[in-house]
Amino acid sequence: MNRYISSFVLTLSLAFLAGCACRPSSGLSSKQAVAPEFERLYSARHQECEKIRYSSNTYDYIGLPSYRKIVALGKPALPFLQQKMSEDRGLDFMLAFAAVEISGWDKRDFGGGSEQEFRDKVLQKMRGSP
Repeated sequence: MNRYISSFVLTLSLAFLAGCACRPSSGLSSKQAVAPEFERLYSARHQECEKIRYSSNTYDYIGLPSYRKIVALGKPALPFLQQKMSEDRGLDFMLAFAAVEISGWDKRDFGGGSEQEFRDKVLQKMRGSP
């Protein structure tokens, strides 16, 4: 009986692996694949921000579910974050915290000052400027 089960499990495993290997690639780069999801989450973030618009606590904004999902996208989200921070609409300066978290940087390395100054320093580092 055990021999039959082991053979069955092995057959299923091999079938699964063969199916994965034969599946065609989408041909999309990670940036192209993330673009629609990033835009959806970015839009959702603006809607969530509207609900807490009177808060002056940055952590309220960077704790929003859509914001956390943007961070979860990881490194493929960085070009989109850079673009949105550069355009500087509304509360987009807070996206600098996402870029820092995704990149694994220490936010203390960007010094004090305003949130906008923090964003500017993060953008400089993302662009490779000293």
